[in-house]
Amino acid sequence: MLYVNKFSKKNRIINKSEHIKGFKISHKEKEDLIKFLESLTDYEFVSNNEFKNF
Repeated sequence: MLYVNKFSKKNRIINKSEHIKGFKISHKEKEDLIKFLESLTDYEFVSNNEFKNF
């Protein structure tokens, strides 16, 4: 599962770098983004021995 949120005790998003800025998206946009990112990984392809040398 993709980990999207990381909150501090004050419910502020913690960024790993000062150069990374947050942005606001709706719950629907967040769901759509997660579905899109998950679609980029094709487990059938990456586990297929026929393609292991590529």
